[in-house]
Amino acid sequence: MRFNGARFGGLLTASLLTAGLMTLLITLLSLPVSPLWPVLLGVLAAATVCLTEGTRLSWLPDAAWMAGCLLTVLALPGTVTNGLAQLLDAAVQTWQQLHARNYTSFLAQDDGAAGLTAVLCLLGVVCGLWCMACVRRPSDLRFWPMALVLAAAAVLFAPLTAVWWLLLAALTLLLLYAVRFGGRHASSAPLRAWLRPAALLLACVTALGCWNGDAAHPAAVDTAARWTAARADILRYGSNAAAGLPEGDMTGIGPRRTTEDTMLEVTMTQPISYYLRGFVGETYANSRWSTLDSKTLSEDADTFYWLHQDGFYAQSQLTTAAQAGVSDVLRYDNTVTVQNVGASGKYLYAPYELLADSDVLDAAQIGDRTLLASGLRGQRSYSFHASDNIITQYQRLAAALLEETEQTNAFLNTEAAYNRFVYDHYTDIPDDIRGFLEEKLGGYEKDAGQVHFDYQRAKQNILFYLTTYITYEENVLPITGGDFALTFLDGTQSGYDVHYATAAALMFRYYGIPARYVEGFLVTKDDAAHMTAGQTLPVDGSRAHAWVEYYQDGLGWLPFEVTPPYFSAMEKAERYQSISGLVGQAPLEDTPEQPDDTDARDPVTEALRELWLKHGMTVLLVLLVSLAVVLAAVLLGRILRERRRTRQRKASFFGADAAAAIDAIFRYTMDVLRARGMAARNCPPEDYVAYMDQDLREDYLLAARLWQEARFRGRPMTEEQRRRVLRLKDEIWRRTWHNAGLRQRLRLKYVEFL
Repeated sequence: MRFNGARFGGLLTASLLTAGLMTLLITLLSLPVSPLWPVLLGVLAAATVCLTEGTRLSWLPDAAWMAGCLLTVLALPGTVTNGLAQLLDAAVQTWQQLHARNYTSFLAQDDGAAGLTAVLCLLGVVCGLWCMACVRRPSDLRFWPMALVLAAAAVLFAPLTAVWWLLLAALTLLLLYAVRFGGRHASSAPLRAWLRPAALLLACVTALGCWNGDAAHPAAVDTAARWTAARADILRYGSNAAAGLPEGDMTGIGPRRTTEDTMLEVTMTQPISYYLRGFVGETYANSRWSTLDSKTLSEDADTFYWLHQDGFYAQSQLTTAAQAGVSDVLRYDNTVTVQNVGASGKYLYAPYELLADSDVLDAAQIGDRTLLASGLRGQRSYSFHASDNIITQYQRLAAALLEETEQTNAFLNTEAAYNRFVYDHYTDIPDDIRGFLEEKLGGYEKDAGQVHFDYQRAKQNILFYLTTYITYEENVLPITGGDFALTFLDGTQSGYDVHYATAAALMFRYYGIPARYVEGFLVTKDDAAHMTAGQTLPVDGSRAHAWVEYYQDGLGWLPFEVTPPYFSAMEKAERYQSISGLVGQAPLEDTPEQPDDTDARDPVTEALRELWLKHGMTVLLVLLVSLAVVLAAVLLGRILRERRRTRQRKASFFGADAAAAIDAIFRYTMDVLRARGMAARNCPPEDYVAYMDQDLREDYLLAARLWQEARFRGRPMTEEQRRRVLRLKDEIWRRTWHNAGLRQRLRLKYVEFL
């Protein structure tokens, strides 16, 4: 049996493929098993196949290894089954980090890593045999499925994986390309053709490392990812932008937009005023409200699984709390039907009074931030059950939950798990905004045993600040160059509901109270008063609204109105009258006293400061744009001037004086040669013949001799001689242009001006 170099090369290739594929699988799924044993068994299987290749027993290794795998399954069915369940659970958990939902669990038993190791070893053997088959008999049927799986995994899991994993996936894919298109019987042309996209893929998936969730993302990557996701959502569900709802993106907010087009059609058996909640912003950063990412949500998958098993949903928490504390407050069951006519189909717009027996609640959802529609295009028609407006009775409900009964204790024990989730994720604010609020709102005292400021005092202070220092104005300019919330509070100090809701949510969080930014639609108390049972209410774009919701321990999320024109639109539980200042303040810890220099400020300086705060970034932007325009004009002018000279130069090739034309043509030819890499030397032109292609050298030497005659000997030149030099120039230019890439072509045209 002869083990030649080609056979060894095939075994090495199959071994590398096996090691790459098994390592990628084990590390992607974060399996608690070393890749060593699966890889070793796979390499051993490939080696036995390689040793018998070309003999009458070439079929034996494959059959023996597959029989061994089958016997292992039959001898250890429980271990293998449990290991397979562990592998599938790990795959589900990894997918869950991309799409945060609770999926079916395979309930694997805890036997350490024995079952999982056994299954991976079996997979290693199969992988080794498959890789050896790919090397021995390359085919599209083996190549394309694995190539597509690897490429899809690299793109899909780029936010979760490390750069080295992406690089390993790309290298494995490159090796697959080489195996498929670089075999003994393959020509070099297909190999070159396929290695180019493979190398491009290597660069692309490596660049995807900056998409990794733990990496510092380049702004361009974040912007591109957000833009792509937003465009995809608009294509799938439509948008609320026409109604003035930006879905949390405050970066381009300008004058308030609205429309008279119908967005929703709402029918109720009992007409009641409702906040219909849609988009909910959970985290604020860089002038944008966004939702918690899937990786963060997946960490609490078990929590929400058991909450939903116990019948607890955050979207219906208010009515569930009422049933536990004061069941008679739920006077009737209001059946609400919503027809989504023009609003985004991504959400199911439902009120805070949603009942827990509504079909729209999704048991697989993690986070319970809002109701998300199912289906590729969302849902355009749906119904749910809701109570009457019990938000106005929240104080009575909160007091009832303090009474220790079997129902309240059971409810609060369940709510405690969601309460921890809420405080973990909905109290964070950026450091610069926290510093500003500390300066403006001052410190605050917490009641004994509390982790946050008193609810009533916090709401009073927020209303005082927003009604005293902020002016409601719908015709505002976009905020550019600074943070949206900070510029609104400390710069422009004017805006409408999206501005107020953003600021209020951050203020609640400053006081230690969980809060979120919400967009949706209103059925106002006037709307409800003019409706009859079963009548359909067209909710147009003027009912689109943004508000803040805060979390009251036990009760759940409650809307709080802070935008002045909407104070009387909805029913209220309390009214804040004669608000004259901030209450409950306390000195900030470790904050040095600042000298009061209010009286020392010069009015002119203050006016300039206010002008700069409002228009400084606009001035800078205008200056930068002007500078860019000037530079672009100078560059364009130079390009046009040089291109005109080039046209004049080429026109001289056809002048009446053939000798002067030959001189111009030959000089142009030498410039082309220098542009493509010929080094200029102090030597006769004949010495440059080595830079010419073999078939052009004789023509070049003739052209050089004609140029010397035309330039230095003063002989009259013929038209035929000019044409011969011109043909050489054209051929050299054609080859130079054909072999140049895009970058080299741009250099030839706009740097060398040839």
